[in-house]
Amino acid sequence: MPLFRKTNRLLAAAGLLALLVALAYANTFHADWHYDDRPNILENRFIQITSLAPADLLRAMSQDRDLNHPFSNPSFTSLYRSDGRLAPAGQSRPFSNLTFALNYYFSGESGWSYHLVNLVWHLFSALAVFGLLRLTFRRANLAEDRRELAALVAAAVWAVHPIQTQAVTYIVQRQAVMASAGMLLTLLAYVAGRESSGARKKLLYALAGVAFILALGSKEIALATPLLILLYEIYFFQNFSFAFLRRHPIALALALLALAGFLFMFAWPGALAKLLQGYQAYPFTLSQRLLTEPRVLFQYLALILLPWPSRLSVEHDPAISTSLFSPSTTLPALLTWIVLLALGLRYARRSPLLSFALLWYLMNLFLESSFLPLDLMFEHRLYLPSLAVIVPLIAGLVLYAPRWRVTLFSLGLLVLVLLVSTLARNRVWQTDQGLWRDCVRKAPFQASSFNNLAGAYDRKGQLERAITYYHHAIRLNPRYAMAYFNLGASLQKLGQPDQALAAYSRSVALNPYLVLAYYNRGNLYFRQGRFELAVSDYSRAVAANPNYAWAYSNRGTAYMNLGQYQRAVADYSQALRITPNDPGDYFNRGNAYHRLGREDRAQADFEKARELNPKSFSGP
Repeated sequence: MPLFRKTNRLLAAAGLLALLVALAYANTFHADWHYDDRPNILENRFIQITSLAPADLLRAMSQDRDLNHPFSNPSFTSLYRSDGRLAPAGQSRPFSNLTFALNYYFSGESGWSYHLVNLVWHLFSALAVFGLLRLTFRRANLAEDRRELAALVAAAVWAVHPIQTQAVTYIVQRQAVMASAGMLLTLLAYVAGRESSGARKKLLYALAGVAFILALGSKEIALATPLLILLYEIYFFQNFSFAFLRRHPIALALALLALAGFLFMFAWPGALAKLLQGYQAYPFTLSQRLLTEPRVLFQYLALILLPWPSRLSVEHDPAISTSLFSPSTTLPALLTWIVLLALGLRYARRSPLLSFALLWYLMNLFLESSFLPLDLMFEHRLYLPSLAVIVPLIAGLVLYAPRWRVTLFSLGLLVLVLLVSTLARNRVWQTDQGLWRDCVRKAPFQASSFNNLAGAYDRKGQLERAITYYHHAIRLNPRYAMAYFNLGASLQKLGQPDQALAAYSRSVALNPYLVLAYYNRGNLYFRQGRFELAVSDYSRAVAANPNYAWAYSNRGTAYMNLGQYQRAVADYSQALRITPNDPGDYFNRGNAYHRLGREDRAQADFEKARELNPKSFSGP
C-alpha cells in the first residue's frame, strides 16, 4: 500500500504540473513566427522534409539552415557569423533540427504543432526539475514531511514563471528547452544511479549518457553538464571531500583531458584573433563585454524576482561598460560577484543548497555571458539559471515557514499570479509586429528593435512604414550594415532601384561579407542590362559562400547575355552540383550547350529538365 500511495502522489504531482503548463501556454498555439524562426525553419529546405526516409532525416539533422535561399530575410542575423560572414551549415544541433523537420513533415508551416512540441518539452523539463529537487532535498536531509511538497511548489513556480516565455513561446528556442531538459534528465539519472546498485545502476547511468548526448545535440549550453555533475557529486555525495578523485583515476583523467581540449580550442595560434574578429559585428569589444556582463547578471536576477510583463522584452539595452568606472556600477557589480562567490565557497558545508545554487546560476550562464561574441542579454538564457533563484526562495518558504498552511496558500496565489502574467506576456508574441512594437517601447535606443519592426512591416507589404523604421535604425546606428541592406530590399520592392543600389552599396561597404547584398545588387544590375557589374557581384557572393547555388545560376545567365557560353556552362554545372534536381538549371545549361553547338549535351539536359518538370520545360 505505501508504494501505491507514493505512486499516486507522484502521478498527482505530474498531473498538476502538466495542468499548470498547459494553462500558462494555452494562448500560444496561434502565435506568429518570429526572428530566427524564419532562417532556421520557414526558409530552410533541409528542415522541410516530405518523407521520413533516413537520408532526409539525416540531412535535416546535419544542416542548421538553408544558406542557399535568396529570399532569406536578412533582418534575422542568425544567417551570419558574428563577424558578418555567412554562417556555414553545420551539425551543432542535430536533435532539435530533427524535431523541427518532423513538425514540418506532419503539419507543414502550421505553427500550432511547433508550439505544442515546445510545450511538451517544457513539461518534460518541469517534471525533471521536480524529480531532481526531490532527490536533492532528501540528500540534504531536509524536513521529510515537507520536502516533497517544497519540490513540487518550486517546480510549479519555475514552470509558470513569465521569464520562461522567450524560451518556450519562441519556436526556435526549443533548442534551449531541449538542451535544458536533457541536462536536467542527465543529472537526475546520474543522482538516481548513484543511489542504486546492480543492473538498475547501469541502466540509469546509460540513461544519463543518452540524455547528455540529446542535450549536447540540441544546443551547446549542455557543455556545462559534466561540471554540474562533478559539483553535485562534491556537494551532495562527497561532503566536500576530494578523496573520491583518487579512487577514480580514469574518470579524473578523462575529465582533465576534456578540459584540456576545451582550453586548447582557445589557445591554439590564431584562436584569439578569430575570437576578436567575431566582435566586429557588435558595438562593444571583448573587454567591454566582460566588464558589462557582471551588471547584466544582476539585471537577470531583477527580471527573475520581478517578472512583470512590462519588464520583459526580446531586446534589452544594457549600458556598455567602457571601463571599471563607467558606468559607476561596473566595479561594484564585479566586486560583489567575487565576494558572493567567495562566501558561497566559504560556507558551502554549512549551506550546501545555497552555495550550489550560486554556482548553478553562474555556470549555466558562463558560456553565453562571458567571452564569446554574442549579444549582451537575452531572457531565454535564464531558462535553467532561474532555478538558482526560484528554488531557494520557494522551497525555503515551504520548508521553514512556521505557519506553513498560510504560506502554502500564499504560494498558490503566487503561482496563479505568475500564470496570469505568463498568459499576458504570451499575448505579445501573437504577432510579429506586436512583438517588435513592444521591443521598440522597451528598448528605444536599440537599433535592432527598429530594424526588426521594419522587417515585420515589410513582410506585411507596408513598405513605406518599413522604410521609415529602417531609417530610424540607421540614425541610431549609422554603421548598421544589415539595416542598410534591408532598406535596399524594401526600396527595391517599392520600385526605386537607384536608391536600392545605394543602400546595398553602403551595406557592403560597412560589411564586405554580406552575401545577400551582393546577390540582390547583382540582380538589380542584371535587370538594368549591366551584366559585367552583375557578374562581379555574383562572383563576390559565391566567393563568400561557395555553396550559393542561385548565385552561380544567375551568374551563368549573366554570362549567357555576355556571350560567354562556356563560363555559363561551368556555373550551371556548379549550381547543379549543389542543387542537383533544379530543372531550370538543366534547361539553361542545355541552352548554353546549344549555343556552343554541343547538341548531344543540350538534348540530354533538355530531357532532364522535362523529366523533372514536364509542364514547364521543352527544348528549342
